[in-house]
Amino acid sequence: MTTPSSLEPLDLLRGAGYRVTHEVGRGMEGVVAALDGDRVVKVWDRRSRAEVDRLRAFYDAVHEGLQEAGAGLLVPRILDVDEVDGLVVTVHPLVPGRADPAAGPEPVVEVLARLSEVEPRPDMATLPVPDGEQPFDPAVPFGVSMGDLVRRRAVLLGGLLAPGVADALAGALRAVPPVPPRLVHGDLGPVHVLLDGGRPVGLLDFGYVSTLGDPAFDAAVAACLQDMFGPGAAAATAALDDLAVRRLGHDPAVLVLYRAAYGLVTASCLAGHPGRHLDWCLALVTTWAGAV
Repeated sequence: MTTPSSLEPLDLLRGAGYRVTHEVGRGMEGVVAALDGDRVVKVWDRRSRAEVDRLRAFYDAVHEGLQEAGAGLLVPRILDVDEVDGLVVTVHPLVPGRADPAAGPEPVVEVLARLSEVEPRPDMATLPVPDGEQPFDPAVPFGVSMGDLVRRRAVLLGGLLAPGVADALAGALRAVPPVPPRLVHGDLGPVHVLLDGGRPVGLLDFGYVSTLGDPAFDAAVAACLQDMFGPGAAAATAALDDLAVRRLGHDPAVLVLYRAAYGLVTASCLAGHPGRHLDWCLALVTTWAGAV
């Protein structure tokens, strides 16, 4: 990441008085460094102050909802917001636990169950779905909002979709029976679930399609993110789907439908970046289209 001051992120933080010790992680949106035993600090490389303030309100609402539901899950709330050399800097509590992608579907399904028990709060529906779009209105059925989003985003894919597929997908989404809205992570891969002793204790990286909506969407996406590119990908998806149907009561056809919607929307964000991630997203759409 190149900052306006041409300093590396840790040097930038130290120059601003943050006593960081080492880098914890580096991703698409910035760099996270350890501040002390209980906190971390993040330098954002593309988020504005207004966007981060909105994310702060969202995380506060999620934290309060999880606590009220007795879910036993912590999230990286934003404790403080600063600006250093034109970049937004945030301080967060250190969320305990470690991700274990080899843990299988059980911890993820446990998280899905806990999220479905969180009562809605207005600030849980303040984030764009996804960036560049408007937040979903929780008063509108989730399938209707997702169908409208699919129609808008399909335009960005040009000839990458077969004729009529986007309209058919949007129509199927709009026909999904409405359910009471609940907290949706929207991108719940195994790397986002932190475990302690095999039990989920923390959740990371809300924000891509995080909103109030249908818990089945979260289950559908979580299943395909268990193993995106490995030889066991199909089996991993099927295993989580099976648990989502048996334990959470989701309709298997709706899971495939919601995965197609996630695939189309994510593909629309990657349309200018051909490669296996884009191909994987489009395959989610064609899997649904081939099943109807």
